[in-house]
Amino acid sequence: MCEYTYENGKKCRLKPIEGSAYCPLHIPYDEGEKLLGDEIKRLKEEAFLKRLRAGQTYFEGVYLYDVKVSDFKAEKPIVFKNSHIRTVLFDGVSAPGITFHNSTVGRLVVFESELGAFAVHGSRIFGLNLLRVRFSNSVYIRSSSVRYVMINSTEYTGGGEGDEREYGERRTATGRIELSDLDEVRRIGINVRYPLLRKILEEHGIKPSESRERAVKATALAIRDISFDQSARFKRQVRLSIRRFHGGLVLENLNIFGHAEILASWLRNPEFVHTRVMGNIIFRKTSFHGDFAWNSTVLPNIPVELNVEGFVEVEDCRFNSHRAAEVLYRLARISWERNGDFERADRYYYLEMVAKRKSRLGGRRRGIKRLLMRMESAFEWLFADLTCKYGTDWKRPILIWLAAVNVFFPLLFFLTRSVEGISGSMGFLDYEYFSVVTATTLGYGDYHPIGVGRVIASLEALFGMFMWAVFLTVFARKYMR
Repeated sequence: MCEYTYENGKKCRLKPIEGSAYCPLHIPYDEGEKLLGDEIKRLKEEAFLKRLRAGQTYFEGVYLYDVKVSDFKAEKPIVFKNSHIRTVLFDGVSAPGITFHNSTVGRLVVFESELGAFAVHGSRIFGLNLLRVRFSNSVYIRSSSVRYVMINSTEYTGGGEGDEREYGERRTATGRIELSDLDEVRRIGINVRYPLLRKILEEHGIKPSESRERAVKATALAIRDISFDQSARFKRQVRLSIRRFHGGLVLENLNIFGHAEILASWLRNPEFVHTRVMGNIIFRKTSFHGDFAWNSTVLPNIPVELNVEGFVEVEDCRFNSHRAAEVLYRLARISWERNGDFERADRYYYLEMVAKRKSRLGGRRRGIKRLLMRMESAFEWLFADLTCKYGTDWKRPILIWLAAVNVFFPLLFFLTRSVEGISGSMGFLDYEYFSVVTATTLGYGDYHPIGVGRVIASLEALFGMFMWAVFLTVFARKYMR
């Protein structure tokens, strides 16, 4: 019998290899290669697949090279404990679960499989890839050292039972993808293209089609207590990439040594707790959906909890709450101001002010208070937004002034025939001349308004004074900064 002793005190019952005290599964790499050379790889794979097809799904202390489990249905969870594996690929596997505990794995790939749960705990893995996996329970990767984590086209298929719902908690027991307490991480990617994975699959005779790529769906994606590799060569790389994810998002206790991006995702009640990004963070084509509790408690703390040393970009995003848009745009504005790019900061300032104006309109005021708020908002739009985009656009007041003084007001005077001159006859250029003189408040006296023209001239004089004040203020703000 094999001399390997399991943790429960029992010994392995497999026949040992001639010249060794261990069976093909438990013989270490060096000893097996010394006795059989490259033949040991084939023996290990055959022994493993034979035991697996015989119904044994618990493997402890095994040493495997390149193993592919294809089109296999297991009645019990497949468990690896205290094992050493170079490469393992699960293709088309249906099982209640796959677990790696205190094991060392070079590359771990799960492709086109249906699982109850997937768990990694206390292990060392170089590359972990879940591609087109459907799970009905949860995915947990905890307390391990993982260099690369790639999860693509993976979705939760269960109903999600609320174990703490009666106590008012929003978290559910199932449907979660959780990455926690990981060390030496170089990159975490959700729906990120990984050329090396395609190469690995093709080496095993699998050619995945890109047309079947879909979003990653889960009740929650929780990434917490991650220690990223601090090597200088990774400082300028995107270390956390979340693309086309649908569900709740929690980033907690992260110190991202590099950049982060969240693209084309649908986020429900996203939380950023003690998160620090040393590079830039990008939100692009992402929808933020928060309920009343999230808007009241989590949202106001995001600028404090999310610390970005570089830039914050918020591009083409959607918000179900104007308050959320205001907070995110303010976060982006502050980052660009801090780094000296005031032109980009002005763009986010404008978006922030528009969201703030709309947020006030979305209040629960009724009756006269709501009417006054609407009037205030309309006044703000007319005199602050339309004229100069809240002081960020110096070209707009010039164009408005030229269009109004040279076209709009002269046309009013011409149609109403409400200006008289010394010569008696008035052409359109005379009306335009009078409009310019009125707007600049010069008043030479050679032309004067009559009837309704007095009202129009008064409005134009006020308009001209206001627009020049706006232009000078905006121009000074633009170039004095």
